[in-house]
Amino acid sequence: MCAKRVNREHPDYPVYIDKCRKIHAVYQKKIDMEEAKYPDWRNWPGRDHPSSLVIRQIGREENEELKKLQQEYSYLFIETGV
Repeated sequence: MCAKRVNREHPDYPVYIDKCRKIHAVYQKKIDMEEAKYPDWRNWPGRDHPSSLVIRQIGREENEELKKLQQEYSYLFIETGV
């Protein structure tokens, strides 16, 4: 199995990373809104946040979008041989 890394020297890299950041910002806002529904919740050991399931789903959706973006920009990724 070869590891891959992104070629930061490619001229399309800034466009790719900007799109990644925009996707993350959208989903982070969704997570923040979900967590805001429980302003008095305390993070005690062994207790999950009341919206953990919703937040996990939001994270999965973000990962799906990022995978699609990685496929769109697959030519930016190079094998490292590791």
